[in-house]
This record gives sequence, structure tokens and C-alpha cells, in this order.
Amino acid sequence: MKLRSFFGILPPKISYMQAESPVEILEVPEKLTLLCPERTPADLINKEGDNVITGQDLARTGKGPFLSTATGQIHAITELKGPDGHDYVAVTVKANSPDSFDPALKTIEDIPNAGPVELRSAITRAGFHTLNAISIDPSLWPPVDVVIVSALDLDPISIANQQTFRDHVERVEAACQLLSRSTGASRCVLAVPENLSHVAQNVSGSVATVVLVPAVYPNGLPEILARKYGGGLVMRGNEEGVVGNTVVVSIEHAMAMVSCLHSGKPLLEKTITFTSTEHVEPKNFRVRIGTPLSDLLHKVGIEPQPKDKLLLNGIMNGYACFSDEQPITPTTDSVHLQRVSQVFVFQNAACTNCGKCNTVCPVDLEVNFLGRFSEYGIFDKCLALGAENCVECGLCAYVCPARRPLVQFIVHAKLAIKAGASKRDVRMEEAIAGDTQARTLPAIKLFEALPQDETSKQGAGGKAEG
Repeated sequence: MKLRSFFGILPPKISYMQAESPVEILEVPEKLTLLCPERTPADLINKEGDNVITGQDLARTGKGPFLSTATGQIHAITELKGPDGHDYVAVTVKANSPDSFDPALKTIEDIPNAGPVELRSAITRAGFHTLNAISIDPSLWPPVDVVIVSALDLDPISIANQQTFRDHVERVEAACQLLSRSTGASRCVLAVPENLSHVAQNVSGSVATVVLVPAVYPNGLPEILARKYGGGLVMRGNEEGVVGNTVVVSIEHAMAMVSCLHSGKPLLEKTITFTSTEHVEPKNFRVRIGTPLSDLLHKVGIEPQPKDKLLLNGIMNGYACFSDEQPITPTTDSVHLQRVSQVFVFQNAACTNCGKCNTVCPVDLEVNFLGRFSEYGIFDKCLALGAENCVECGLCAYVCPARRPLVQFIVHAKLAIKAGASKRDVRMEEAIAGDTQARTLPAIKLFEALPQDETSKQGAGGKAEG
């Protein structure tokens, strides 16, 4: 990270890490825990004790796909609160035999000549939720202006996506073709950090428009890429339909899609970057989805101590996790271990009106007002100020001299707006009562062993775990 300032006037400049690290492969653990968001055990076909095979869809029709990443027996099915604050159903699979793949998985070798609906169906069935989040019916697909395949990482200390681009640049064109064909996008853009311009020279300009992006955070976030190089808004589905016009996919997932369709195998592995406050050099690992963090920590030879913090998906916009039993998911990009002596603790301090948070906001929000309105449950004001446009980059909290949990305030407002709280007047007392009476679910093991006040601490940019 670099801090640039001219008498304290200019905002900080946070550069992406540009190190190289070969990808090491972790062995498949004896037990894997698979997380399916916003689901309950009733949404599953299987029960405890059932035998499953790799790639088998465990969810009922219309509730998936939720694929097993191992062949074995279901050891446990539970509900829990994830580190990102969302509710999950967790299925623990005891891997007791080599992979035996579900024959329902489809092989598509001639991708350029396959139909868009066929491709979308196969991508979703292989375990990728990118397109499923836009439309659960592959035959009902909205117009897409731009698809962006990104070789940038989401967090400054992650290098997994960059390394994937370096190692497999020969597969980039096939990945761009697949995304263009399956989404029906009018234009395909390959976003590459400037430090990898020499690698990008190996990509044909006839497949995608290559744009070199300054390697400065938060340029790698999907919302920022869509705004600068796409149609303006990231495409997402909601209860009212589809919003946005740009699909953004990481280069790692795009390449994995091609591999899965060619082989007829599901999404089984995820490449992640591990960093810690004790190790300067980052390390990349490819792990089976569902692997507990404890296996990763054992591999790097680090033993977490009481009150140490694990940050998932980065130090700026990641999530704090106090359990090494938390599993790797398809959306886990990085893991950072922060010792207790270096944990950044936010304070319940008043805003000083310095305006630094507004200066660094990449989407030009009035963060100081949003923080105060959310703090006191005035969510209609948060809606009017555009809280839903926050990309949760963490820059506001990074520069706040009062150490206010600004990201958490805005995320709280976004959740309240989604729940409809902004459509009526909410008194401060009611907002506080709503927080204390909200439905909670048990978290993975070690959460329960810690005192309540320890599980509520914040990181230097990472969000609380719910």
C-alpha cells in the first residue's frame, strides 16, 4: 500500500500487490462443509447418512444448484450464520472414496457452436452462480450490453486472479468466447491490471477489447469496472426483475467454466491467496471447495491464537471470522490472519465532520451523513442519499480519524432498506430493539466458544461477521 498526500489534502493511494506466487494444491480433507446461502434443510433432497457423489445436486428443484464437491456420506446438516451475516444451510460431507462424478453433468466441447440457453444451463449446473443470480431460468435472459472478464483481484493483498491470468493466458480467449456466447453481450471487455500489460499482449483483440486498468484499489471491484469500462451497472436479479446491463466475471471463474464444460465436471476447486501479518510474501493455494480454514493454516504452519482474527476476502472489504472451521466457498478469494496485537478496533465516537470519507468514496456518496442516519435508524434518509449504491470498498473507514465503523453503518442501512424499513418512520429505540431481537443462528463451532464481546470486534476494513 502507498499513501500519497500533499499536506494531507490528497486521498491515500492503495496499490494492488503485484507479487508472483506459484499455486500450491492442498489435499482433499476428510470432511468438507458446503454452504448454501438463504436456504434451510427443507430445501435439500438429502438427509444425514445419505451417500452422495461429486457434482450431485443436493437441492430440490428450483432451490439449487447446490453441489457436493466430494464423494462420500453426509455427516451433518445444520443452519448457521455465516461471517458475512447471511443465513446458510451447511452440509458436512465425509469424503470416504475417490471422486465419482454425477452423470447429469453435461460435456460441451464445441462451445462456439453451442446455443446460449444450452451454455447457460450447463454453466449453472456445473455449480457457477454468476448467471443464476441474474435469471434462474436459462431460457429467460435479459439483454446484456457488456460482459467484463476481469484479471484484477478484489482486494489489494490478493494475487490469485493475477496469477491465474499469468499461468493460463492461453485459455483467456476461450473464456471470453464462452462468456460472450452465453450472455449474448454486445461487447466483451478483458480488464487487465497495468502491471500485466506484457501478458495481455498474448490475447487476440478480435475476441475481446483489452483495457489496461490502473492497479489502484478499488478499481478491481465489479461495480467500478462496470462504471468505467462497461455499460454502467452490474447486472443483478431481484424480486422486481433484473437491473443493470453489465456482467462481470473473474478470469479464474471464466477459465474454470470452460474447463468444467469441456470435462463434464463440476466446480470443485478455488484458488485463494493467503497472507498474514507475520509473512510478507503472499502464497497462492488451490483448495477443494468446503475445505476448513484449519487445513490451510496447517499447510502454512501457522497456529491461530485466542482473539486472532481471520479475514475472508481481504482487509478492505472482507469479513471477519473467528473460527478456523469456516470453509472455503466458491466466492472465497483470500484469507488473511491478523494477530490480536494488530487488530484494528473501531470506536463508538462522534463524527468530526472532517469530510475525508466523502473525499475517498468512489461513487460520490455523502458518507458522513449516511453513517449518522444509519446509526440512529433513519433509513428513509439513507435511501434518499443513495445508500444502496455503496460498493462497500472500505475506504471511508480506512481514512476516518474518529475510527467510526462507516462500512458497517451503511451495510446495516442497506439491509434495512431491503427489508422495507425505509418505507416508514423508524425511531432509534425501535431500530436498536430490532437489532437485538433479530433471528440468529448458531455459527460454526468456535463462534460459540468465544464471549459475545469478542465476536463483535471489527477489522481494519473487514466487516463484522453478522
